[in-house]
Amino acid sequence: GIPGLDRVLDYLRRGDNVVWQVTAIEDYQHFIEPFVTRALMEKRKVVYIRFAHHFPVIDESIVKTYRLDAQTGFEDFSRRVYEIVGQEGSNAVFIFDSLSDLLYAWATDLMIGNFFRIVCPYLHQLGAVAYFAVLRNRNSYQTMARIRNTTQLLLDVYCYRENYYVHPLKVNGRYSLTMFLPH
Repeated sequence: GIPGLDRVLDYLRRGDNVVWQVTAIEDYQHFIEPFVTRALMEKRKVVYIRFAHHFPVIDESIVKTYRLDAQTGFEDFSRRVYEIVGQEGSNAVFIFDSLSDLLYAWATDLMIGNFFRIVCPYLHQLGAVAYFAVLRNRNSYQTMARIRNTTQLLLDVYCYRENYYVHPLKVNGRYSLTMFLPH
């Protein structure tokens, strides 16, 4: 949805899971809006998985929204997300709340990494595209390593004086001379 970023990343592909490492949820939201606008223009189904305490990252009236309670526990929550992903199908675009917010419900980073390792490959297998956020310095090194090893794209975002800078840390299956520089 952002032409310059699309070119830098050599565009998103079916099955891509994109993790945005951000300082604040507003930074994540900045990148969601053009992505959702583009997906809706392409007549794709947009599914919002809402579970966090932070404000909604997208207008829930324009997308299909599932409100889940992470307090029900890791297994129930993971099973429910897995069911939703399977039910909504491969042409869907998924927007997830911040994974870092799951710490409030599960009180352990280990489960966040495990959740991501379950859901991300399934989304990839179905050919769905999904956006996730993690808050900078909120998750352990081990959890971030699990997320990085599992996702197709890991993008580090900084906002300075209302300008956004994206530093691709991982872009699976693509390469250019400037791809891994800050943009």
